[in-house]
Amino acid sequence: MSQLCNIEAMDQIHKWKADFQPDRLVAYATAGEKIKGATINADGAAFRSRKNWYALKFNCELSPDGESVIGFEFLVGDPVPQEKWDELGLPAVH
Repeated sequence: MSQLCNIEAMDQIHKWKADFQPDRLVAYATAGEKIKGATINADGAAFRSRKNWYALKFNCELSPDGESVIGFEFLVGDPVPQEKWDELGLPAVH
């Protein structure tokens, strides 16, 4: 579930704003994911794009069989300061 929603988030972010090139996402960077049935709420997510991390919130609803996304909403926040990356488990680009 989480993996499918993370991939959907990165795809939607890039489609929304082509300047973003998400290559990694952590759904629980500042708060744990909340899973209820086939829905994931990730209010404390973060994604990496072009060597920088950005705050992210998303809601992802999967089909009853869990094989496709049927609902998705997201909100991109501010850049995450580099001095917080280690504390939040956000890896720098290797």
